[in-house]
Amino acid sequence: MLKQFRKMLFDMKYLTINTMKWKKLFVLSYVFLLISNHCFSQNVVISEYYNSDNATNEWIELLVINDNSDLRNYTIRDNNATHNNWDNTPPNVPITFNNISLWNNLRAGTIIIIWLRSNSPLTYDTMKNDGYIETQAQLSSQFTYSGSSFDIAGSGEIIQIRTPNKTHIHALAHRSTPGIDFTDSIPSLNKLNHSSSSATGKATYVSPGSNISDYLDYGSGIFSGNTLTNVDSDTTRGLPNSTNISNANRNYWRNLRQPPYTGLTLNTPVDSFAYNKVHLSWTTSGWTDPNPSDLTVGFLILRNTSNSFTDPSDSLVYTIGATLGSATVVSNINSSTTLAYTDNFTFTCGTTYYYKIYAFRFSADNNNISNAARGRAYNETGTNVQSIIKNSPIAQTIIPN
Repeated sequence: MLKQFRKMLFDMKYLTINTMKWKKLFVLSYVFLLISNHCFSQNVVISEYYNSDNATNEWIELLVINDNSDLRNYTIRDNNATHNNWDNTPPNVPITFNNISLWNNLRAGTIIIIWLRSNSPLTYDTMKNDGYIETQAQLSSQFTYSGSSFDIAGSGEIIQIRTPNKTHIHALAHRSTPGIDFTDSIPSLNKLNHSSSSATGKATYVSPGSNISDYLDYGSGIFSGNTLTNVDSDTTRGLPNSTNISNANRNYWRNLRQPPYTGLTLNTPVDSFAYNKVHLSWTTSGWTDPNPSDLTVGFLILRNTSNSFTDPSDSLVYTIGATLGSATVVSNINSSTTLAYTDNFTFTCGTTYYYKIYAFRFSADNNNISNAARGRAYNETGTNVQSIIKNSPIAQTIIPN
């Protein structure tokens, strides 16, 4: 559709457009199509890669941007130190994601670490329920990659990810002056080059990485330089990138990882006649879970005797009965389609009880990493607060006989 629209604009140069109104309309329509095409195709970016004098220690870090992303049959390829030759000649072939379930239905905010060579002491993690995958390119069960083309060079490198039909998705590079393959063979969007060499033991990464535009250089026109990237020995494999802006990348990762409900509403609780249970129900809006069957999205229910709630902390999974601030954890519901719960509880007469619910995505981190951008991620907005009170019984008047 985009190519057809470009051709239409080209053909129209032979026509006379008599008013500025129509000229603006066509320009705005073209810009809209460019932005739409960009937004719908951008589902993963290269966040960081590491250069070592030993290829078994080199790795690439990917960040999934869109929920329910499919990377099956995507490829990752690299260039040489002068940015003028892609390593595509067999046996040095790109890394291809196999057509397996691991690479389908990936959640937004998922971090993927790919080691470029076999590293026997490493324990790989392919349980994606926590939003973290760590694997190795030469595992034939996960990738098609029989060569050894990936050997990150210190003076220059390009790492590029493409769709199955070889459409450019994103590229991260380093070289003092970017070469022709970076400037010409990659489209002008969705690429970054750090203008320096990278010594062994250093990583090239996006920085500050405070939003998707920092990764894509979308519209800023500074795809090469040191504004949006950095090269440093302070590597952060599987964690937010180091930055001179406080927690900028960590906050962006956290935002990606939480379920993006814009409306989460707790309905009026319904109590039982005996006040030994309360029926809770809630509604969601602003976002629909695209893959509820993976049980990745759910809800945390809190109860308190005061209208005061402390937001849950990312990375933590709260057990039932635990306290969060002054509130008690009533339930963790691991299902985005379960929108009701019955709290079996003996209420005290004359006491008002308050309820609040938070949505979350992901399980606890499978590697027990304690970081706000790993493991469970909460939408801190939460629902409105609803209350219920068990009134004291009316005193009965005693009438003497």
